[in-house]
Amino acid sequence: MFSQYHVSKKRNQQSLCCFFIVFRLGPQQALDTHTSPESISPGPPSPELPSPEPPSLEPQPPKPTSRIPKKLWYKLGPKGLNEKTQAWTDTCIKNNTDYEAVFLNDSAADAYVLRTFGASNPDLVDLYLNLTVPIFKADILRYLLLFAEGGVYNDLDVSCEVPIDEWIPAEYKADASVVVGWEFDGGFGDNILRQFATWTMMAEPRSPHLWRVVEDTLRFFQAKMREHDVPPQGLTLEMIGDVVDGTGPRRVTRNFLKSFREFNTTLADIRRIEEPRLVGDVLVLPGYSFAASMNRYPDMEVVPPPLVRHHYAGTWKNENGGEVA
Repeated sequence: MFSQYHVSKKRNQQSLCCFFIVFRLGPQQALDTHTSPESISPGPPSPELPSPEPPSLEPQPPKPTSRIPKKLWYKLGPKGLNEKTQAWTDTCIKNNTDYEAVFLNDSAADAYVLRTFGASNPDLVDLYLNLTVPIFKADILRYLLLFAEGGVYNDLDVSCEVPIDEWIPAEYKADASVVVGWEFDGGFGDNILRQFATWTMMAEPRSPHLWRVVEDTLRFFQAKMREHDVPPQGLTLEMIGDVVDGTGPRRVTRNFLKSFREFNTTLADIRRIEEPRLVGDVLVLPGYSFAASMNRYPDMEVVPPPLVRHHYAGTWKNENGGEVA
């Protein structure tokens, strides 16, 4: 399906090894060849061993499987991968060999959005194709990829610390259709705008929670175009303001909180959590999962290891809003 795109699939390279097994007799077992069999004491009789238990015939419950497809999504800028981003992405690809890793450059992403959403959402596609600020398109693209295909979206500056299949606790695998993690939560007071990290997100295809984000983002851009009387290509960073609020984590968080209200859950119910919390079909992870460097849990005796590390390359934080050709 992605033959026209830049696709990278890392596979295990297994090498054939030879194993030499050496059997050695210990000093108690070595026999003097000059000793006659009659002179060897038979020793005490062997104790009777209990009969082994027959294998259980009870049917074993199947292991829960995740609803999230085994796909890893990455968006490349015009400069592609450098030494650092290659190393960071490799930690996710080489340690999750049963996941398909797909890297989309600008032209491949444009073609994908046009083909997938052109007929059903022409206004959305027209906006996406004509935006000129890279971070606007990168934010929208991650939501569209996860909505259409599902899987895991990682920014290039994310490294994986734990195999992806272990990110969702077994008791939630059958129910979690989307996984998000707090960026700011543990160790922060109430006077902070809590937000979910978007450098790593997981979802099954066709999630209504993600589509809510897409529609809200489209309405936001349409309002800005009317306000400034410009087409999509005329929108600038100054017109949009804070990218985090406009297309990034805060917009995602506001829309997910709308979904949570449908499950009678408010922000107060899921802030400062110390373990994963399922809200409807959305799994919310504590801050230490995706944003360990930003969160503190002084009251926890043992803080679980981070699932990913975000290295804050910040390539979008410039006057262009990202890499340009």
